[in-house]
Amino acid sequence: MFLPRSPVDLSSAAIRSWPAYNGGECPRCGAFTGIAFHRTSSGGCPSCAPPPPFSFARSLFVYEGRVREGIRAAKYARKAVPDDALAERLHGAVRNTWSDLFPDDFRPAVVPVPIHPVKYFLRGFNLPALVGRALARRAGWPFAPLALRRCPGAPPQAGSRLTDRRENVRDAFHAPAGLRAPPEVLILDDVYTSGATAAACADALKTAGARHIVVLTVARTVL
Repeated sequence: MFLPRSPVDLSSAAIRSWPAYNGGECPRCGAFTGIAFHRTSSGGCPSCAPPPPFSFARSLFVYEGRVREGIRAAKYARKAVPDDALAERLHGAVRNTWSDLFPDDFRPAVVPVPIHPVKYFLRGFNLPALVGRALARRAGWPFAPLALRRCPGAPPQAGSRLTDRRENVRDAFHAPAGLRAPPEVLILDDVYTSGATAAACADALKTAGARHIVVLTVARTVL
């Protein structure tokens, strides 16, 4: 379990001061490349070949420093969960930085990545679900927390080697039997690392009938 060395400020004011990433990013998978791709480019970076099963992914913060400490404190140290403050920052990016990717007629159902059952038992909450609910409320989008389920036998991703992550989540997610996925979906997670979880969730939702899938995460690891 993560125990912060010093108190972590998770107030709304503190989260509003977190620096959003403003460098170059892959237009497809959203990788923080430092390279200025053209905004309308349909191509991707080497790390997303072959193309991922979602239209695009975007992340707001680099997973380091205050951002990493804050997210880990909220998840592991039972700090007050700043779900609305994080949703405020994400919604601001949707309406400004990423506005060309989210036209007014795009109303995706927000689907949080399901937490591993053991983690839910230990924490009592799922951070992506709390942030996703707050984002859906702010944006006026549907919230569909039951559109995806995680198989109990799937191993957790935290601490896994990058080379093992895709295998860890193979067939780890599925839509409930008889439930058709919304046609437009926004998958919401806290941290994007290798992209294996996002891809596995997108594959499961496509199998269940989703046609247009995008991915948003609070933060992203720079590999």
